[in-house]
Amino acid sequence: MCSRIPLLLALCGLFVLGAGCLSGSPDDGGEDTITVAVSILPQKAFVEAVGGDRVDVLVMVPPGASPATYEPATDQLVALASADMYVAVGSPLPFETVYLPRLIDANPGLAVVDSGEGIAIVENDPHTWNAPPNAMIMVDSIADALAVLDPAHGQAYLQNRDAYRAELAALDADIRTMTGSMEQKSFMVFHPAWGYFAREYGLEQIPIEAHGKEPSPGQLAALIRRAEEEHISVIFVNPQMSTQSAEVIAQQIGATPVDADPLAENYTANLRTFAGHLAAEGAA
Repeated sequence: MCSRIPLLLALCGLFVLGAGCLSGSPDDGGEDTITVAVSILPQKAFVEAVGGDRVDVLVMVPPGASPATYEPATDQLVALASADMYVAVGSPLPFETVYLPRLIDANPGLAVVDSGEGIAIVENDPHTWNAPPNAMIMVDSIADALAVLDPAHGQAYLQNRDAYRAELAALDADIRTMTGSMEQKSFMVFHPAWGYFAREYGLEQIPIEAHGKEPSPGQLAALIRRAEEEHISVIFVNPQMSTQSAEVIAQQIGATPVDADPLAENYTANLRTFAGHLAAEGAA
């Protein structure tokens, strides 16, 4: 992974956009909406929770695609030209590392908000959003940016932020309850997308894939031994990637592959479901 790229926290650009680049002035009482581009689907949930019916969200990495390999389509680039704001994850997400500088160059009037500002990046891991406390930070940044861009509805954005923050706090509490009683604190995943989640809740993810590469035969044998030693009966796989190695390990140890999507749009339900699977596995 590349190191974290510096993003433009373009508040000056937001003021310019708020003055004239929306399809209609937010102060005129009309039905004009704000077009907000994001990199991945969980951000769509965050923006819509804060923006409500005031926002239209353009997702650059569509369902089923991987941020490590996806290239934006021509129609997405055309749509992006009319966006008012881009909300970046702000981590070393490969899609943003490769394409965001190009998108900014092609759209010099686009305000770019680093929603991850204030989140500590650990081991160059881009998957910051998969820990609810980090999601709260991202939601705060989104609400602040929308309030600057559309001050006539600023109070509504802040109220929506507070309501969604309460949902995230309840999610966080539920996950702590579910994972707190786990006897087995480690879990095996194909792609290491759950590092921030694991650190937040005192768990350990055991990745099959490392640095975008499938394991060597020796590494695969070591993973099988560890899975047997720790009585792992579930291997979590994500739908954006090949699961061949995970299936080999699962067959060797009699484990069951279980889908766990780190890019699901239904953020709170998805993380609550994942925590439930972990709790069941950890209690086995």
